[in-house]
Amino acid sequence: MENETPDLDVKPAGNKDLWLFLVIVDIVLLCVFGFFIYNHFCAGLFQLRAPAEETAAVSDGNATPEVISVPQAPAPQEEPAPEVPVLEVQEISVAQVLAQEAKAAEKAAAAAQSQAVAQEQSATPEPTKESIIIEKNPKSKYRKVTFRWYGEGEKVALVSGFTNRKPQALTQKAEYWEITLSISPGTYKFLYVIDGKNRRDPYSPEQDGRSVVVVE
Repeated sequence: MENETPDLDVKPAGNKDLWLFLVIVDIVLLCVFGFFIYNHFCAGLFQLRAPAEETAAVSDGNATPEVISVPQAPAPQEEPAPEVPVLEVQEISVAQVLAQEAKAAEKAAAAAQSQAVAQEQSATPEPTKESIIIEKNPKSKYRKVTFRWYGEGEKVALVSGFTNRKPQALTQKAEYWEITLSISPGTYKFLYVIDGKNRRDPYSPEQDGRSVVVVE
């Protein structure tokens, strides 16, 4: 029998599978490592481009500044202005204007006339009224003297030396107040007391702020 020599080129199947697994693992690791290198390279390139683009945008003046909105306080509400009534304008003709002017002229003329009449009346002196009447009695030394007050008043009295400084009340008639006293001849000063106030007789002479009567 011939001795069989074993084939040295034949390798066991288990070694082939191991080498194949290692090759696959190497390929995967190379891919992962290459992916990380690619990402790192792209990130660095982007960071270099970004400052350059910002610088170019600022230099060109085309960059839009960021607008920051600041909250504002609400504007105060203004109260509505009061409504102004609209006046209706009426058309006035020339004839109406002339008529109004004529009426105004008539009123002015009437007022001037009434004023002139009042001035004439005031300029005309008031007629003297007989405020003292003296009657003589041949059988007596006394005279009957009648005093008349033509003014207004609710209480009228006469005071003088011949009344012993005591007020003597007058009697009211239709148009005047009257009193009759017996007085001896002489010159006397007297006053009327009208509602508690001393008044002179406007139709008699005046002396030292009093009216004067002369009895003959």
